[in-house]
Amino acid sequence: MSTTTTERIRLQYRGTRRRLWTAAAVAAVLLIALYAVLPAVGIDYPHGRTFLAPLYRPAAAVLGSLEVTSVLLAVTVLTVIAVVRKLHYGIAAVLLTTLGANLMGAAMRAWIGDAVLPSAVANGPVIAAASVVAAASTVCAWRWRPAVAGLGSVVILAVAGAAVITAAASVVSVVGALLVVGFWWSLASVVMTHSPIAAERERQNPLSTAAMALGATRDRD
Repeated sequence: MSTTTTERIRLQYRGTRRRLWTAAAVAAVLLIALYAVLPAVGIDYPHGRTFLAPLYRPAAAVLGSLEVTSVLLAVTVLTVIAVVRKLHYGIAAVLLTTLGANLMGAAMRAWIGDAVLPSAVANGPVIAAASVVAAASTVCAWRWRPAVAGLGSVVILAVAGAAVITAAASVVSVVGALLVVGFWWSLASVVMTHSPIAAERERQNPLSTAAMALGATRDRD
C-alpha cells in the first residue's frame, strides 16, 4: 500500500479518534462523579419505586428474557457478521463493547456495595441490552445503521422502562448503565477506526499479514 493512501486514511480518522477518546473520558468522569464524588459529599439517591402496577408482569417478563444465554447468542451473531463482512478488528470491537460493559457493570456493583442504593447502581439488564445495540452499530453496514439505531433505541427504552417499573432501577441507574456502555462503545469505535487502514493494507498487499507473522516467528527462533 502506498504511503499516500495510508496517510490519507489515517488523517481521515484522526479527528474521529480524538472525538471518541474525548467521549470515553467524559463518560469515565461522569461515572466517577455519579458513584464516587456525589455519594461522598452526602448526596442520597432516591429509592426505586414500583408504579404502573398493570405493567409490572410484562415488565418483569422483559427483564427475565435478558439472560446470559441470549446475550452470548447476540455476541456470537455479531461476531459472525464481523467475520463475513471481513471487518478487521470487528471481533475485538464486539467483545470490548459487550463483555467490557457487562464486566464493568458487575465490578461496579461489587465495588460500590452499600455506598449507593442497589436501585441506583448501573442496571445490569440495561447494560446488556444497550451493549448489544452499541456493538451492532460498530459492525453493521452504513445503510443499516439508521435501522439499528432506531430499533436499538426502542429496545433500550423498553428494557429501561421495565427496570424502572419493577423498581429494579431508578433514573440514576439507567443513566449509569448508559454511561458504562458509552465508555466501552467509544473505546471499541476507536479500535474500528483502524480497520480501514488494515483493510487497505491487505487489499494492496495480501501477503503483508503473513509476512509479518513469519517475521515474528523467525524472531522468536
